[in-house]
Amino acid sequence: MPQRKWLITFYKGLAAWLFLSLSVWYFQAWLGKGLCLLSAFPITLMTTEISPLVKLTQTGTDYSLELSAWVLRPIPINADMTIPPGTELKSSTHLLHILVPVIIEWSVLLVWPVQRWTQRLLLIGTGILSAVVLVLATLPATLLGLLEISFQQVAVLGTEPRTVPWFLDWMVFCELGGAWLLAIIGAWLCIQLQQKLLRR
Repeated sequence: MPQRKWLITFYKGLAAWLFLSLSVWYFQAWLGKGLCLLSAFPITLMTTEISPLVKLTQTGTDYSLELSAWVLRPIPINADMTIPPGTELKSSTHLLHILVPVIIEWSVLLVWPVQRWTQRLLLIGTGILSAVVLVLATLPATLLGLLEISFQQVAVLGTEPRTVPWFLDWMVFCELGGAWLLAIIGAWLCIQLQQKLLRR
């Protein structure tokens, strides 16, 4: 691709990123409510120790997703400590932080060159589905992982510390750039699917 086309694509991507960032910021309350509905059920599948409730909280113009979790059965922390049933646990994460990978994915999809409007519509349709999958792959693990970090900090102070669950490792992976990688993979899969379907 000639240098001029690369520059045009770059500026289009920058414009798309700015447009999406402003849109997400403007509609963040509406988006946050939708994410609350989406994330509670996956959390119940990931752990049976708690009963989760995810709600949207606001501080000024900032929104966060807060997990309120009620302990259903004793949670062993180490040989000397157990969290009893009925205890309420909480964790939260910034809403815009969770939506950054979605913005990255859609910045790619909106500027990807197409020849027909049907190609763009298919990219948008698959992009919506992949964005939902992307959020479900990151948000529940983030909220549970933040709870688990506090457990692990106490667990290592005693004997027979609690086993590190898989979702804590997954959260660390996502926080270290894995979520951005998933966004790029999601965009690539949408592009590949669009090309294969329209070729047929």
